Amino acid sequence: MATYGGTGTLTGSSYGDLSAADAFRLQKRMLPIAMKLLTFSRFAQRDVKPLKEGLDLRFRRYEKISISGKDTPIAEGVTPNWDQVSQYTTKVTLQRYGTFVNITDLMMAVSTDPLLQQISDRLSTMAGELKDYLDFKVFRAATNVAFSVGANRAAVAGTIGNVKGLTHATPGTVSAILLQNAVRFLEGQDAKKITGYLKASPGIDTAPLRPAYMAVAHTDLRQDIEQLPGFIKSESYSDPSDRMEGEIGQCLGVRFILTTQAVAWADSGAAVTTDLLKSTTGVLNDVYPVIIMAQDFGGTATLAGKDSIRPKVVLPRPGPGDPMGQRGTVAVDFFHAATVLNSNWHYVIECGASSLA
Repeated sequence: MATYGGTGTLTGSSYGDLSAADAFRLQKRMLPIAMKLLTFSRFAQRDVKPLKEGLDLRFRRYEKISISGKDTPIAEGVTPNWDQVSQYTTKVTLQRYGTFVNITDLMMAVSTDPLLQQISDRLSTMAGELKDYLDFKVFRAATNVAFSVGANRAAVAGTIGNVKGLTHATPGTVSAILLQNAVRFLEGQDAKKITGYLKASPGIDTAPLRPAYMAVAHTDLRQDIEQLPGFIKSESYSDPSDRMEGEIGQCLGVRFILTTQAVAWADSGAAVTTDLLKSTTGVLNDVYPVIIMAQDFGGTATLAGKDSIRPKVVLPRPGPGDPMGQRGTVAVDFFHAATVLNSNWHYVIECGASSLA
């Protein structure tokens, strides 16, 4: 047995050279770091798959009962027509993701820092960012999509305010029409506003939230979003504790959260002219999705289970292929799945970002 980098006693286990107790302590440190980086999972239905129960998860939705034909009084002695509750089941399969970092006996011997702790912190950051990006890839694909100044993604030539870039000599009048149409659609589908979100803690714990639809977008869109008519910055909220991580403000009952994980489709819009929108190569406009979510719009398998993000350490030791015991590894892996549960409670606006040039 040995002690390295302040991580405690290391013994053989399913976590490599980490004992179960050390592995759980490391998980307890890693989970809050990873959870803090989650954006989409905070507002989706969450499930933690127990061990030894396979990799398939099922999310079930029960449809509302229509009032059609029920506005006629029931006649005396006449049994009315019966109804049934329809259900829709979505099946997803957990997939495994992860990576590892190589370490050497010399690194362990000469490092003045708690090396394993530093590496595990970086791996937990990677796990949180990767999980959020996996959610983003699923949720940016929507059935209900609106495009700024264009009929499709390839024609996008405006910001979320439906105008040219902010630094254009005559950008036009900023409008909230795209956001208004999104809110009208969601309300017309009886999509409920979100009233709680997942807290950044090792357990599944939710915090209350002032009812609103949630919009997630890239940080490049901050300046354009703040120009929307009626936009209220989060700094102006009467209750500062109501502000969420990454939130910049609200407009028309939609609260905006920005993250670098909500990346653009590079060079996917209209040809660059004088619109002064961001472009990766200077040929076509980059197109950014603004993902607007209502209650129960989607589901994810979260990182909240005590064994759902797994650290593994193999210390340098002599063996086949490494006779001098020079090489080891620090690794992390997790299983994840995400899916849209109700496409009518989910809306995406595709737009450009002002180049600010």
